[in-house]
Amino acid sequence: MSGLSDGSDGRPLRGKENDMTKFDFCSKEWIALAREYLLGQSEGADLAGVEVAFNEVFTHPPAHLDPDGAGKIGWFVRVADDRVEVGAGVLPSADLRVFCDYETVLPAARRLSTDPPLDDATRQALVNSVTREGDPSAMEGLTLMAGLHDAMAVRTR
Repeated sequence: MSGLSDGSDGRPLRGKENDMTKFDFCSKEWIALAREYLLGQSEGADLAGVEVAFNEVFTHPPAHLDPDGAGKIGWFVRVADDRVEVGAGVLPSADLRVFCDYETVLPAARRLSTDPPLDDATRQALVNSVTREGDPSAMEGLTLMAGLHDAMAVRTR
């Protein structure tokens, strides 16, 4: 699981441990960082019997992130047969799928869990924008997701 790349040329994405380059939320590079983090978290983890698919889908993304003009982009993590797969896209089915407007979720995506709370208007807009499909309890055993939000928030543009 080492030697992770951005998917284009096989070179490591991060390069140096202190590289804090920021990437557009849910871009190819951002997803590669999420993959690197989650695969690192899965090393040595007992994933026997764990089968789960999680998908986040964002509507109305910026045009440069939505080359086919579909009006939605996403990323997913799928665990099956002791393997972790992280990729771009909208899965045909997922145990838990979360939908949100891209611009509405962006302030939350950039915030650390230790940051002060969002202002009331921003928080309410986010709450009103998020919908869920599936069973949130399906994610309970997926401990490799712990810390993902903060790890990605500091790298999100």
